[in-house]
Amino acid sequence: MENKNEFLTKSLHNLDVIGAIIMIISLFVGNFYAGDPGGGYMYSISYPGYKLIFNGDYLLGTLFIVVPAVILVVGRIQGLKQYESLLKFGLPFVTMIFLFVLKGQLADTGNVGGAASFAIGAWIFLVGNVLALIGGAASFFKFDVEEKVNEITKGKKGSK
Repeated sequence: MENKNEFLTKSLHNLDVIGAIIMIISLFVGNFYAGDPGGGYMYSISYPGYKLIFNGDYLLGTLFIVVPAVILVVGRIQGLKQYESLLKFGLPFVTMIFLFVLKGQLADTGNVGGAASFAIGAWIFLVGNVLALIGGAASFFKFDVEEKVNEITKGKKGSK
């Protein structure tokens, strides 16, 4: 029981790191975007995350790996220590905006008004992004996530 609580405590205090790792892994899991290019074409578009990273046409795709990497290392760079909580809170917002902007860019590649939607990689990336955002917000606003989770779970146990 103590190991479980210790693991939970470490996990809740490192949500930003866990979220950044999930974001990086999601780029290599399945397709990132998929959809119909429009115009009655008989094929569908699909973009794996790794193609977005290494494609010079989509600079935002490259930032999908750079921004989570910055979240991971910001606490270890002496010159950025004073901005650590701000970067860990702000960068997940940036990647979330990039996620939707790049989706729109890819939908326009057919030049006939096609549509693109999130595939499994993008959904996993979004989950990691939300975890990083929660961890960054906890660091920025200086609240204890573990304490909040304990309050919620105690409230649910008391209502049963």
